[in-house]
Amino acid sequence: MAYFPRIGMRMIKTAIAVGICFLISSLTGGNGKPIFSAIAAIICMQPYVEHSVDVAFNRIIGTIIGAVFGLIAASVSLYIPPEYEYVHFLVISLTVIPVLYTTVLLKKPGASALAGVVLLSVTLSTGDSTPLMDAVNRSVETIVGILVSLGVNMAHLPRRKEKDFLFVSGFDGVIYGEKTGMTPYSIFELNQLLKDGMAFTIATERTPASLMADIGMLHMKLPIIAMDGAVLYDMNEKRYLACHGLSKAMTEKIEAFLRELDLHYFLNVVWQDVLLIYYHDFKNEEEQKLYHQLRLSPHRNYVYGERPEEGIVVYILLVVKDETADFVTEKLVEIDKERELLFLRDKLETPKDYCHLKIYHKNATKEYMMNRLLEKMPQKKTVVFGSNKNDASMMQAADLSFVTVDASEDAVKAADYQLRGAGDSIVRKMFHIYEPLPWQSLPKELRNEKKKKVK
Repeated sequence: MAYFPRIGMRMIKTAIAVGICFLISSLTGGNGKPIFSAIAAIICMQPYVEHSVDVAFNRIIGTIIGAVFGLIAASVSLYIPPEYEYVHFLVISLTVIPVLYTTVLLKKPGASALAGVVLLSVTLSTGDSTPLMDAVNRSVETIVGILVSLGVNMAHLPRRKEKDFLFVSGFDGVIYGEKTGMTPYSIFELNQLLKDGMAFTIATERTPASLMADIGMLHMKLPIIAMDGAVLYDMNEKRYLACHGLSKAMTEKIEAFLRELDLHYFLNVVWQDVLLIYYHDFKNEEEQKLYHQLRLSPHRNYVYGERPEEGIVVYILLVVKDETADFVTEKLVEIDKERELLFLRDKLETPKDYCHLKIYHKNATKEYMMNRLLEKMPQKKTVVFGSNKNDASMMQAADLSFVTVDASEDAVKAADYQLRGAGDSIVRKMFHIYEPLPWQSLPKELRNEKKKKVK
């Protein structure tokens, strides 16, 4: 079934702004040319309200620049005989250069397009008006369009906001696609919701370093849950607010066991708000490939050698064949008398017979860290979006939980509701359940049950 993007609020606001420009022209006697105010309204409509004032000011500057140079060019054209029309057009074309150059000199490159439009509107106007009147009229009409666009963009209908919920979303497979990344639409919708006050965070298997490169456009306010729930990280202050690592005694036992087997491992240590990854001589091509792939990131710090006594060992990573992972897991379970360890496997980035084996503390889960975050929040209810088995415990603990259409079986079993699509669909659903009540987007047969659950 074909997917058609929905009509966005920016489109609707642009249409409203154009209509207002026509209305203003009609109310003022229809003597002007509303096409210029309408063009300005279309050009100046911005996706983010916080950018609108700056853009409006810059476009007004561009309008004045275009009008001044348009007045000069139109005045020169008065002395060109009608039979030399091509000279008139040549003058206009050459005037485009100083118009654009002036916007660059004034560091207003965003105003270049509108400055050019005003230049053409003044120089190509037909009628009995003088160049000065044309410049003034076109400037006024264009500024009206800019101000109308600004006013419409800043106007908001009063809406009831549901502020009792913390929204937690998985990342890969939920709002980030392997091939598409985060779509511009997803980024825009999430930023609008964040600006509107939605309490939203991300829970991911990734390290903060891996996540930073892909969510730089999101205006995140809350800490993120990273490393499968081992850490709570503030991306704005670049601080680890909470870490749940392995005990010193257990770390030493694991290291001794892995050295006895002559296995290489990556030791992920948080020390003074920095993630340090200690490694030794590689034992296979896959771990070497992983190192060369990730070491180029400015957010990762690889260190060859022994780890220091200080710091928290967040997790240990092995890149090994499946049978080796089975053997290591079995033996470490025998060593783990206190039942401290949690083992997770990932095969998404390895050949068929290899896997990433991660060894965490048992409490290093997304559910545990989500509850830690809730302790610091005014919200006491949760809505969770997930797609893989590592999200399952967090989804079971949530007041409402959703999975994507291609979610793993474990995630589907843990969820209250399955979305029809991934990526953009999850963002649209976030919007609908956020405003005004979370159960209104559910099928009728689920609404009463979930409403009772949330209450």
